[in-house]
Amino acid sequence: MSAVTENHIETEHSVQSDAQLRRDWSNYTILTFLFFFGFAIYSGVFQNFLRDKLHASPTDLGGLESMREIPGLLAAIMAGTVAALAEARIAGMGLIITSVGIGLSGTMGGFWPLAGITVFWSVGFHLYATVSSAITLALAKGQEGGKHLGKMSAVGSTATLVALGAAWAGSKLFPNLNYNFYFVIAGISIFISGVLCSRLSAHTSHGARSRIIIRKEYALYYLLIFLEGCRRQIFSIFASFALILVYKVPLANMLLLQFINAIMISVTAPYIGKLVDKRGERSPLTFYSMGLIAVFLGYALVQNVYALYALFLIDNVLFTFGVGFTTYLHRIVRENELTPCLAMGTTMNHIAAVTVPVGGAWLWQTSHNYQLPFWVGVGIAAVSLIATRWLPKAPVAAGA
Repeated sequence: MSAVTENHIETEHSVQSDAQLRRDWSNYTILTFLFFFGFAIYSGVFQNFLRDKLHASPTDLGGLESMREIPGLLAAIMAGTVAALAEARIAGMGLIITSVGIGLSGTMGGFWPLAGITVFWSVGFHLYATVSSAITLALAKGQEGGKHLGKMSAVGSTATLVALGAAWAGSKLFPNLNYNFYFVIAGISIFISGVLCSRLSAHTSHGARSRIIIRKEYALYYLLIFLEGCRRQIFSIFASFALILVYKVPLANMLLLQFINAIMISVTAPYIGKLVDKRGERSPLTFYSMGLIAVFLGYALVQNVYALYALFLIDNVLFTFGVGFTTYLHRIVRENELTPCLAMGTTMNHIAAVTVPVGGAWLWQTSHNYQLPFWVGVGIAAVSLIATRWLPKAPVAAGA
Protein backbone atom coordinates (compact mmCIF):
# COMPACT_ATOMS: atom_id res chain seq x y z
CA MET A 1 0.00 0.00 0.00
CA SER A 2 1.44 3.36 -1.02
CA ALA A 3 2.14 6.20 1.40
CA VAL A 4 -0.45 8.34 -0.41
CA THR A 5 -3.13 5.67 0.08
CA GLU A 6 -2.22 5.26 3.74
CA ASN A 7 -2.42 9.02 4.31
CA HIS A 8 -5.79 9.12 2.57
CA ILE A 9 -7.13 6.31 4.76
CA GLU A 10 -5.80 8.00 7.90
CA THR A 11 -7.37 11.32 6.88
CA GLU A 12 -10.70 9.65 6.16
CA HIS A 13 -10.59 7.83 9.49
CA SER A 14 -9.80 11.10 11.28
CA VAL A 15 -12.74 12.84 9.59
CA GLN A 16 -15.08 10.00 10.56
CA SER A 17 -13.77 10.08 14.11
CA ASP A 18 -14.32 13.85 14.37
CA ALA A 19 -17.86 13.46 13.03
CA GLN A 20 -18.58 10.73 15.58
CA LEU A 21 -17.19 12.92 18.36
CA ARG A 22 -19.54 15.75 17.33
CA ARG A 23 -22.49 13.32 17.34
CA ASP A 24 -21.47 12.10 20.78
CA TRP A 25 -21.35 15.67 22.08
CA SER A 26 -24.80 16.36 20.63
CA ASN A 27 -26.27 13.17 22.11
CA TYR A 28 -24.58 13.75 25.45
CA THR A 29 -25.91 17.30 25.64
CA ILE A 30 -29.43 16.10 24.82
CA LEU A 31 -29.35 13.23 27.32
CA THR A 32 -27.97 15.56 30.02
CA PHE A 33 -30.88 17.93 29.39
CA LEU A 34 -33.40 15.07 29.50
CA PHE A 35 -31.99 13.68 32.73
CA PHE A 36 -32.03 16.99 34.55
CA PHE A 37 -35.47 17.79 33.16
CA GLY A 38 -36.91 14.51 34.44
CA PHE A 39 -35.14 14.68 37.79
CA ALA A 40 -36.30 18.27 38.36
CA ILE A 41 -39.90 17.28 37.61
CA TYR A 42 -39.60 14.49 40.17
CA SER A 43 -37.91 16.67 42.79
CA GLY A 44 -40.33 19.55 42.27
CA VAL A 45 -43.41 17.55 43.25
CA PHE A 46 -41.98 14.87 45.51
CA GLN A 47 -42.36 16.59 48.87
CA ASN A 48 -45.92 17.62 48.02
CA PHE A 49 -46.62 13.98 47.13
CA LEU A 50 -45.25 12.89 50.50
CA ARG A 51 -47.43 15.39 52.33
CA ASP A 52 -50.65 15.04 50.34
CA LYS A 53 -50.71 11.33 49.52
CA LEU A 54 -48.66 9.61 52.20
CA HIS A 55 -49.14 12.18 54.99
CA ALA A 56 -45.48 11.80 55.87
CA SER A 57 -43.96 13.56 58.86
CA PRO A 58 -40.69 15.55 58.85
CA THR A 59 -39.06 12.55 60.54
CA ASP A 60 -40.22 10.34 57.65
CA LEU A 61 -38.75 12.79 55.16
CA GLY A 62 -35.41 12.91 56.99
CA GLY A 63 -35.24 9.12 57.21
CA LEU A 64 -36.05 8.76 53.54
CA GLU A 65 -33.33 11.25 52.61
CA SER A 66 -30.73 9.32 54.62
CA MET A 67 -31.76 6.00 53.04
CA ARG A 68 -31.64 7.57 49.59
CA GLU A 69 -28.01 8.56 50.12
CA ILE A 70 -26.83 5.14 51.33
CA PRO A 71 -26.05 3.84 47.79
CA GLY A 72 -23.70 6.81 47.43
CA LEU A 73 -21.58 5.35 50.22
CA LEU A 74 -21.13 2.24 48.08
CA ALA A 75 -20.30 4.12 44.88
CA ALA A 76 -16.71 2.88 44.69
CA ILE A 77 -17.79 -0.74 45.21
CA MET A 78 -20.66 -0.46 42.72
CA ALA A 79 -18.44 1.08 40.07
CA GLY A 80 -15.81 -1.58 40.74
CA THR A 81 -18.23 -4.44 40.14
CA VAL A 82 -18.96 -3.14 36.62
CA ALA A 83 -15.38 -2.09 35.82
CA ALA A 84 -15.43 -4.17 32.65
CA LEU A 85 -18.10 -1.90 31.14
CA ALA A 86 -17.37 1.40 29.40
CA GLU A 87 -18.40 4.54 31.29
CA ALA A 88 -21.27 5.24 28.90
CA ARG A 89 -22.70 1.75 29.44
CA ILE A 90 -22.51 2.15 33.22
CA ALA A 91 -24.21 5.55 32.99
CA GLY A 92 -26.87 4.26 30.59
CA MET A 93 -27.65 1.31 32.87
CA GLY A 94 -27.81 3.66 35.86
CA LEU A 95 -30.17 6.05 34.09
CA ILE A 96 -32.53 3.26 33.04
CA ILE A 97 -32.64 1.92 36.62
CA THR A 98 -33.33 5.46 37.83
CA SER A 99 -36.10 5.95 35.27
CA VAL A 100 -37.93 2.78 36.33
CA GLY A 101 -37.78 3.65 40.03
CA ILE A 102 -38.85 7.27 39.59
CA GLY A 103 -41.58 6.31 37.12
CA LEU A 104 -43.07 3.88 39.66
CA SER A 105 -42.76 6.17 42.69
CA GLY A 106 -46.28 7.54 42.32
CA THR A 107 -47.79 4.06 42.62
CA MET A 108 -46.29 3.45 46.07
CA GLY A 109 -49.11 3.44 48.61
CA GLY A 110 -47.07 3.59 51.82
CA PHE A 111 -43.84 4.89 53.30
CA TRP A 112 -41.86 1.64 53.26
CA PRO A 113 -42.71 0.69 49.65
CA LEU A 114 -41.68 4.22 48.68
CA ALA A 115 -38.45 3.87 50.67
CA GLY A 116 -37.70 0.61 48.85
CA ILE A 117 -38.25 2.05 45.37
CA THR A 118 -36.26 5.15 46.34
CA VAL A 119 -33.21 3.13 47.38
CA PHE A 120 -33.61 1.10 44.16
CA TRP A 121 -33.48 4.12 41.85
CA SER A 122 -30.77 5.73 43.98
CA VAL A 123 -28.45 2.86 43.07
CA GLY A 124 -28.90 3.74 39.40
CA PHE A 125 -28.61 7.46 40.06
CA HIS A 126 -25.27 7.05 41.81
CA LEU A 127 -23.92 4.82 39.04
CA TYR A 128 -24.70 7.61 36.58
CA ALA A 129 -23.46 10.41 38.86
CA THR A 130 -20.17 8.59 39.48
CA VAL A 131 -19.17 8.42 35.80
CA SER A 132 -20.90 11.45 34.26
CA SER A 133 -17.93 13.77 34.84
CA ALA A 134 -15.58 11.12 33.45
CA ILE A 135 -17.65 10.97 30.26
CA THR A 136 -17.51 14.75 29.89
CA LEU A 137 -13.74 14.78 30.34
CA ALA A 138 -13.31 11.88 27.90
CA LEU A 139 -15.28 13.76 25.25
CA ALA A 140 -13.18 16.85 25.95
CA LYS A 141 -10.07 14.84 25.00
CA GLY A 142 -8.01 16.56 27.67
CA GLN A 143 -8.81 20.03 26.32
CA GLU A 144 -10.61 22.66 28.44
CA GLY A 145 -12.16 20.15 30.82
CA GLY A 146 -13.43 22.89 33.13
CA LYS A 147 -15.16 24.66 30.27
CA HIS A 148 -17.01 21.51 29.24
CA LEU A 149 -17.95 20.60 32.82
CA GLY A 150 -19.31 24.13 33.23
CA LYS A 151 -21.23 23.81 29.98
CA MET A 152 -22.90 20.60 31.15
CA SER A 153 -23.77 22.28 34.44
CA ALA A 154 -25.40 25.08 32.46
CA VAL A 155 -27.36 22.55 30.38
CA GLY A 156 -28.59 20.93 33.59
CA SER A 157 -29.64 24.28 35.04
CA THR A 158 -31.52 25.19 31.86
CA ALA A 159 -33.32 21.84 31.95
CA THR A 160 -34.19 22.39 35.61
CA LEU A 161 -35.59 25.81 34.78
CA VAL A 162 -37.76 24.40 31.99
CA ALA A 163 -38.93 21.52 34.19
CA LEU A 164 -39.88 23.77 37.10
CA GLY A 165 -41.79 26.03 34.72
CA ALA A 166 -43.61 23.07 33.20
CA ALA A 167 -44.49 21.62 36.62
CA TRP A 168 -45.71 25.00 37.85
CA ALA A 169 -47.84 25.51 34.73
CA GLY A 170 -49.27 22.00 35.06
CA SER A 171 -50.23 22.60 38.68
CA LYS A 172 -52.00 25.82 37.74
CA LEU A 173 -53.79 24.57 34.62
CA PHE A 174 -54.65 21.13 36.01
CA PRO A 175 -54.78 21.47 39.81
CA ASN A 176 -56.29 17.99 40.24
CA LEU A 177 -53.70 16.24 38.08
CA ASN A 178 -52.57 12.97 39.65
CA TYR A 179 -49.03 13.01 41.02
CA ASN A 180 -48.37 9.78 39.19
CA PHE A 181 -48.53 11.72 35.90
CA TYR A 182 -45.52 13.82 36.92
CA PHE A 183 -43.52 10.77 38.00
CA VAL A 184 -44.26 8.94 34.75
CA ILE A 185 -43.21 11.95 32.66
CA ALA A 186 -40.03 12.20 34.71
CA GLY A 187 -39.35 8.47 34.27
CA ILE A 188 -39.89 8.59 30.50
CA SER A 189 -37.53 11.55 30.13
CA ILE A 190 -34.79 9.84 32.14
CA PHE A 191 -35.36 6.53 30.29
CA ILE A 192 -34.77 8.23 26.93
CA SER A 193 -31.60 9.79 28.32
CA GLY A 194 -30.43 6.32 29.36
CA VAL A 195 -31.04 4.91 25.88
CA LEU A 196 -29.10 7.79 24.29
CA CYS A 197 -26.27 7.29 26.79
CA SER A 198 -25.93 3.59 26.03
CA ARG A 199 -25.46 4.47 22.34
CA LEU A 200 -22.46 6.76 22.87
CA SER A 201 -19.27 5.65 21.13
CA ALA A 202 -15.82 4.72 22.39
CA HIS A 203 -14.97 8.44 22.54
CA THR A 204 -16.66 8.47 25.96
CA SER A 205 -14.43 5.75 27.46
CA HIS A 206 -11.16 6.07 29.36
CA GLY A 207 -10.23 2.49 28.49
CA ALA A 208 -9.60 -0.43 30.86
CA ARG A 209 -9.91 0.60 34.51
CA SER A 210 -8.80 -0.54 37.93
CA ARG A 211 -11.59 -1.38 40.35
CA ILE A 212 -11.00 0.57 43.57
CA ILE A 213 -8.23 3.14 43.94
CA ILE A 214 -6.72 4.31 47.22
CA ARG A 215 -3.41 6.11 46.72
CA LYS A 216 -1.61 8.70 48.84
CA GLU A 217 -1.29 10.99 45.80
CA TYR A 218 -5.11 11.30 45.66
CA ALA A 219 -5.48 12.05 49.38
CA LEU A 220 -5.91 15.81 48.85
CA TYR A 221 -8.70 15.23 46.32
CA TYR A 222 -10.49 12.86 48.69
CA LEU A 223 -10.14 15.35 51.57
CA LEU A 224 -11.46 18.22 49.48
CA ILE A 225 -14.41 16.22 48.18
CA PHE A 226 -15.28 15.04 51.71
CA LEU A 227 -15.25 18.62 53.01
CA GLU A 228 -17.32 19.66 49.99
CA GLY A 229 -19.91 17.03 50.89
CA CYS A 230 -20.07 18.31 54.47
CA ARG A 231 -20.54 21.94 53.54
CA ARG A 232 -23.01 21.15 50.74
CA GLN A 233 -25.24 19.12 53.03
CA ILE A 234 -25.21 21.82 55.70
CA PHE A 235 -26.27 24.52 53.30
CA SER A 236 -28.64 22.61 51.03
CA ILE A 237 -30.63 21.23 53.96
CA PHE A 238 -30.43 23.82 56.72
CA ALA A 239 -30.51 27.01 54.64
CA SER A 240 -33.84 25.95 53.15
CA PHE A 241 -35.11 24.79 56.55
CA ALA A 242 -34.15 28.13 58.09
CA LEU A 243 -35.98 30.09 55.40
CA ILE A 244 -39.09 27.91 55.58
CA LEU A 245 -39.32 27.12 59.30
CA VAL A 246 -37.80 30.21 60.92
CA TYR A 247 -38.64 32.94 58.43
CA LYS A 248 -41.90 31.37 57.16
CA VAL A 249 -40.97 31.84 53.50
CA PRO A 250 -43.91 30.66 51.35
CA LEU A 251 -43.64 27.99 48.68
CA ALA A 252 -44.03 30.52 45.84
CA ASN A 253 -40.95 32.43 47.04
CA MET A 254 -38.91 29.24 47.34
CA LEU A 255 -39.85 28.26 43.79
CA LEU A 256 -38.90 31.74 42.61
CA LEU A 257 -35.50 31.38 44.28
CA GLN A 258 -34.98 28.08 42.46
CA PHE A 259 -35.94 29.71 39.16
CA ILE A 260 -33.50 32.58 39.66
CA ASN A 261 -30.85 30.14 40.81
CA ALA A 262 -31.21 28.01 37.66
CA ILE A 263 -30.92 31.09 35.44
CA MET A 264 -27.82 32.35 37.25
CA ILE A 265 -26.06 28.99 37.06
CA SER A 266 -26.89 28.50 33.37
CA VAL A 267 -25.28 31.88 32.65
CA THR A 268 -22.26 31.72 34.96
CA ALA A 269 -21.26 28.04 34.87
CA PRO A 270 -19.49 28.08 31.45
CA TYR A 271 -17.47 31.16 32.45
CA ILE A 272 -16.46 29.62 35.76
CA GLY A 273 -15.36 26.47 33.93
CA LYS A 274 -13.21 28.55 31.56
CA LEU A 275 -11.71 30.40 34.53
CA VAL A 276 -10.65 27.11 36.12
CA ASP A 277 -9.05 26.02 32.83
CA LYS A 278 -7.18 29.32 32.55
CA ARG A 279 -6.07 29.90 36.15
CA GLY A 280 -5.83 26.35 37.43
CA GLU A 281 -7.70 25.14 40.50
CA ARG A 282 -5.90 26.83 43.39
CA SER A 283 -7.05 30.45 42.94
CA PRO A 284 -10.70 29.71 41.98
CA LEU A 285 -11.13 27.17 44.79
CA THR A 286 -9.52 29.56 47.26
CA PHE A 287 -12.06 32.20 46.24
CA TYR A 288 -14.77 29.54 46.54
CA SER A 289 -13.80 28.69 50.12
CA MET A 290 -13.61 32.35 51.11
CA GLY A 291 -17.05 32.91 49.60
CA LEU A 292 -18.43 29.96 51.56
CA ILE A 293 -17.08 31.36 54.81
CA ALA A 294 -18.88 34.63 54.08
CA VAL A 295 -22.14 32.85 53.20
CA PHE A 296 -22.11 30.68 56.32
CA LEU A 297 -21.27 33.68 58.51
CA GLY A 298 -24.19 35.49 56.93
CA TYR A 299 -26.63 32.73 57.84
CA ALA A 300 -25.15 32.52 61.35
CA LEU A 301 -25.37 36.26 62.02
CA VAL A 302 -27.81 38.01 59.65
CA GLN A 303 -31.53 37.97 60.39
CA ASN A 304 -32.84 39.90 57.38
CA VAL A 305 -34.72 37.52 55.10
CA TYR A 306 -33.87 39.45 51.92
CA ALA A 307 -30.18 39.29 52.74
CA LEU A 308 -30.59 35.54 53.29
CA TYR A 309 -32.26 35.28 49.88
CA ALA A 310 -29.17 36.87 48.34
CA LEU A 311 -26.84 34.56 50.26
CA PHE A 312 -28.91 31.56 49.14
CA LEU A 313 -28.41 32.51 45.48
CA ILE A 314 -24.73 33.36 45.95
CA ASP A 315 -24.03 29.97 47.49
CA ASN A 316 -25.63 28.11 44.60
CA VAL A 317 -23.56 30.06 42.06
CA LEU A 318 -20.41 29.45 44.12
CA PHE A 319 -21.20 25.73 44.01
CA THR A 320 -20.30 25.78 40.31
CA PHE A 321 -16.66 26.34 41.27
CA GLY A 322 -16.76 22.70 42.40
CA VAL A 323 -15.77 21.68 38.84
CA GLY A 324 -12.27 22.52 40.05
CA PHE A 325 -12.20 19.39 42.20
CA THR A 326 -12.81 17.22 39.15
CA THR A 327 -10.37 19.06 36.87
CA TYR A 328 -7.68 18.84 39.57
CA LEU A 329 -8.13 15.07 39.77
CA HIS A 330 -8.08 14.86 35.98
CA ARG A 331 -4.73 16.67 35.92
CA ILE A 332 -3.01 14.36 38.42
CA VAL A 333 -4.72 11.00 37.88
CA ARG A 334 -2.83 8.05 36.45
CA GLU A 335 -3.96 6.49 33.19
CA ASN A 336 -7.25 4.56 33.44
CA GLU A 337 -7.79 5.53 37.09
CA LEU A 338 -10.11 8.53 36.67
CA THR A 339 -13.44 6.71 36.94
CA PRO A 340 -12.57 4.62 40.04
CA CYS A 341 -11.13 7.75 41.70
CA LEU A 342 -14.34 9.65 40.98
CA ALA A 343 -16.28 6.71 42.41
CA MET A 344 -14.19 6.79 45.58
CA GLY A 345 -14.76 10.54 45.73
CA THR A 346 -18.50 9.98 45.55
CA THR A 347 -18.21 7.56 48.46
CA MET A 348 -16.24 10.13 50.50
CA ASN A 349 -18.82 12.79 49.65
CA HIS A 350 -21.67 10.55 50.81
CA ILE A 351 -20.09 9.78 54.15
CA ALA A 352 -20.98 13.41 54.78
CA ALA A 353 -24.35 13.08 53.05
CA VAL A 354 -25.47 10.35 55.44
CA THR A 355 -24.05 11.77 58.67
CA VAL A 356 -24.24 15.58 58.41
CA PRO A 357 -28.05 15.89 58.15
CA VAL A 358 -28.51 13.84 61.32
CA GLY A 359 -25.78 15.65 63.22
CA GLY A 360 -26.93 19.09 62.10
CA ALA A 361 -30.53 18.36 63.00
CA TRP A 362 -29.43 17.16 66.44
CA LEU A 363 -27.46 20.38 67.01
CA TRP A 364 -30.41 22.51 65.90
CA GLN A 365 -32.93 20.62 68.02
CA THR A 366 -30.89 20.29 71.21
CA SER A 367 -29.60 23.87 71.17
CA HIS A 368 -32.87 25.37 69.89
CA ASN A 369 -30.63 27.52 67.70
CA TYR A 370 -30.91 27.16 63.93
CA GLN A 371 -27.68 29.16 63.47
CA LEU A 372 -25.41 26.59 65.13
CA PRO A 373 -25.10 24.29 62.07
CA PHE A 374 -23.95 27.32 60.06
CA TRP A 375 -21.16 28.01 62.57
CA VAL A 376 -20.05 24.43 61.95
CA GLY A 377 -20.17 25.28 58.25
CA VAL A 378 -17.84 28.23 58.85
CA GLY A 379 -15.34 25.85 60.44
CA ILE A 380 -15.59 23.35 57.58
CA ALA A 381 -15.18 26.09 54.96
CA ALA A 382 -12.11 27.36 56.86
CA VAL A 383 -10.54 23.89 56.78
CA SER A 384 -11.35 23.75 53.04
CA LEU A 385 -9.59 27.09 52.56
CA ILE A 386 -6.46 25.72 54.20
CA ALA A 387 -6.62 22.53 52.13
CA THR A 388 -6.99 24.42 48.84
CA ARG A 389 -3.69 26.19 49.54
CA TRP A 390 -2.00 22.79 49.13
CA LEU A 391 -3.10 22.67 45.50
CA PRO A 392 -0.53 23.43 42.78
CA LYS A 393 -0.03 27.14 42.14
CA ALA A 394 -0.49 26.74 38.40
CA PRO A 395 -2.12 24.11 36.15
CA VAL A 396 -0.17 20.92 35.75
CA ALA A 397 -0.41 18.72 32.72
CA ALA A 398 -3.26 16.20 32.61
CA GLY A 399 -2.11 12.81 33.79
CA ALA A 400 1.11 14.21 35.25
